[in-house]
Parts: sequence; structure tokens; C-alpha cells
Amino acid sequence: MIYILLFLIVILTLVVAVLFFQNSKIKEQHKENMLILNQIISSLHQKQILLNDQVSIASDYNSNYTKNIKSIADEVVALQKVFLEIISSKK
Repeated sequence: MIYILLFLIVILTLVVAVLFFQNSKIKEQHKENMLILNQIISSLHQKQILLNDQVSIASDYNSNYTKNIKSIADEVVALQKVFLEIISSKK
């Protein structure tokens, strides 16, 4: 009977040791995964900042382009009127 109990204690001790080893392995793997995740998050944050800057630049360019095209179109219309007046006065 005592041998059976001693055998069970040894088996349970081995099981606890194996579980402890696996737990430490899983913790180490988790730390590595967290480091990788933090690097990915940092990289994505930098890319987001870059993209926000690019969107801002594109938005400013689009706004300026629209204003410039409108002023050019107004000048073209004014020049067309002047040309029509010149052509009309020559006839």
C-alpha cells in the first residue's frame, strides 16, 4: 500500500514538473509574441502618421488646384469676351 502511495506521489511530482516546464515555455512564447505585436503596432502607428500627412498634403493640393482652375477658367472667359469684342469691332 505504501509503495502505491509513493508511486502516486512520484507520478504526481513528475506531472507537476512537466506542467511547470510547459507553463514556463508558454510564458516565454507569449513574451516573444507580445514583443512582435508591439513592434507591429509601432510600425502601423508610424504608417498611419505618414498616411495622415499624405492625405493632408493631397487635400491642400486639391483645394489649391480647384481654386486655381476656377480663376483660370474665369480669365479664359474674360479673354474670350475680349476676343469677341475685338472680332466684332473689326467687322
